[in-house]
Amino acid sequence: TVTQFLQDNENGALRKFYNVIMDNGGEVLTDISNLGEITILAPSNDAWAAKSVENNLGNREKVRSILNMHIIKGKLNVAQIHQKNAKMIAQVPTVNDRTFLYFNIRNENGEDVITVEGGGVNATVLQADVAQTNGYVHIIDKVLGIPYTTVLEKLETDPMMSDTFKLGQFSDFNNQLNNTKRRFTYFVPRDKAWQKTKLDYPSTHKKLFMEDFSYHSRSILERHLVIADKVYTMNDLVAMTAESGDSVLLPTYRDSLKVKVEEEAGRYVITWNFKKINVYRPDVECTNGIIHVIDYPMLEERDVVVNGG
Repeated sequence: TVTQFLQDNENGALRKFYNVIMDNGGEVLTDISNLGEITILAPSNDAWAAKSVENNLGNREKVRSILNMHIIKGKLNVAQIHQKNAKMIAQVPTVNDRTFLYFNIRNENGEDVITVEGGGVNATVLQADVAQTNGYVHIIDKVLGIPYTTVLEKLETDPMMSDTFKLGQFSDFNNQLNNTKRRFTYFVPRDKAWQKTKLDYPSTHKKLFMEDFSYHSRSILERHLVIADKVYTMNDLVAMTAESGDSVLLPTYRDSLKVKVEEEAGRYVITWNFKKINVYRPDVECTNGIIHVIDYPMLEERDVVVNGG
């Protein structure tokens, strides 16, 4: 079984993973035994040696939720990840409450490289499909849930956010996102969100992705970026909306962003300008802020009006 495999690995490639579980009271091992069919993403020994990881190991509650982020109920092998990824990046729930992992497969020199994103960390699968009687173990190169990248580095490396990254490059908007003295809350439209605007407002979309219109793309991105001395998680925003009984105002670069954030059927929904926008991936932590990945940009067709002449 997977449990037995981890116990047998006391001196092997997953020695540190096993030790962290045992140092944390071992309950996670009991949970794993009770789950029946299971998939574990097990960070390699080297992954646990990272400074950012070591600094978090003293906090038991945090470690428990980090460990749970590496556990998936049910069997998930590479063939199934391929199937799930046929149309888009696969989203898979973990046993950590309301935390999902996002699998992506890309081809490098004829080889499939599988990456998995969880809690702001993008890890690569080093060894996949270590099969056990009740599930699979995949060995990964980083510990999920302990962010080590700035908002900018996250945007640059996450396959779901490449269009927003590209738009920010046109106007040097992105440069500020490396500033570690600021705290950013960035509502990032995923690539699929920009594709939807291509259908809704074809000419607006076309202009936005032309360097000549970088002034417009910058002002639209500024609307999505909250700059404050703290970050706003989705739970914070839901609580603030409930408290105000209406929209909340968040400080942005030039102005403020007026939104309502509510929870509907287990999902977060933002209301902006009478539009409802689903939050696809809440609370992606970074070292200098937090990203909420959204399903549609806060965009109106009139945002890119070009005067003749």
